[in-house]
Amino acid sequence: MIRSTRWFAFACAIVALALPAGTQAQPYPNRPVRLVVPFAPGGGTDVLARMLAQHLSKALSGSVVVENRAGAGGTIGSEAVAKAAPDGYTLLMGTNATLALAPGLYPKLGYDPLRDFVPVALVATGPSVLVVHPQIGAADASAFLKFAKAFAGKLNYGSAGNGSMAHIATSLFNRLGGVDSVHVPFKGGAAAVQELVAGRLQFMIAGPVETLPLVQSGRLRALAVTSAARFAGLPDLPPLADVLPGYEIVNWFGLFAPAGTQGDIAGTLARPVREWLAQRDTQDSLVKQGVEARALDGAALREFFNADVAKWTREVRALGISLD
Repeated sequence: MIRSTRWFAFACAIVALALPAGTQAQPYPNRPVRLVVPFAPGGGTDVLARMLAQHLSKALSGSVVVENRAGAGGTIGSEAVAKAAPDGYTLLMGTNATLALAPGLYPKLGYDPLRDFVPVALVATGPSVLVVHPQIGAADASAFLKFAKAFAGKLNYGSAGNGSMAHIATSLFNRLGGVDSVHVPFKGGAAAVQELVAGRLQFMIAGPVETLPLVQSGRLRALAVTSAARFAGLPDLPPLADVLPGYEIVNWFGLFAPAGTQGDIAGTLARPVREWLAQRDTQDSLVKQGVEARALDGAALREFFNADVAKWTREVRALGISLD
């Protein structure tokens, strides 16, 4: 009886080895994938994540579900992904706010962007926009800079929270422009923009997704973009660098997985992202959101990511901003 059992087990092993790999284990993904957005719903990162999730669900013949986990400038959701199982079923919609700014902001950050994440695919890049309440009598960035200096300590600006990109972008504006303004943090960029529309804030440097519809309706006025050159999606807006030489902030958005995620899973995810970004319809849709498609993965993405983390760690520390 013992010999028969051993022979049966041996025979099963031989059969398993002879079967094609696809018959031994279900291919990835075989259950829903969570795409964590570390910000509140309605912001630029959330909108892009939902566009991406819809495409990935079709391309992978599975369900990719967006989960918003906001708080602490995006670090709560990012840390949750960093500590998740590296099996490809928990992903992060990462940004330079959560992965490049955070190391310089948080002395006790619960994750190391370079050590704890695998960069899967860059999705898009784009500038933020300097917007003001229509009652501010400044027609361009130069006039607003003079206005802000004249009302030192009396102008309020909002952000998606301490350490958010809007906070850093405006802090850099204040430093280079010699401006003294008051930071009012919110739990999300959309909430801050609504306060600007209501007149309780005077200006913001925020994402196009939150601001452009309000600019088009006349409820806000856009003065400049934060990229060093004019942005194709907003050709009428000059760069803020025309007034503040050296000012440049370009936001980026990408797909990340926990460290240890196998390369074949990363490749399975990167291929449909690359194909999606190559489509003209996708590119046009992204431009309407104030960003440009930028397909980047593999070694090139890792090099881009490493360089941006190093750059913004230095920049944030130079601004003297530190969060607990």
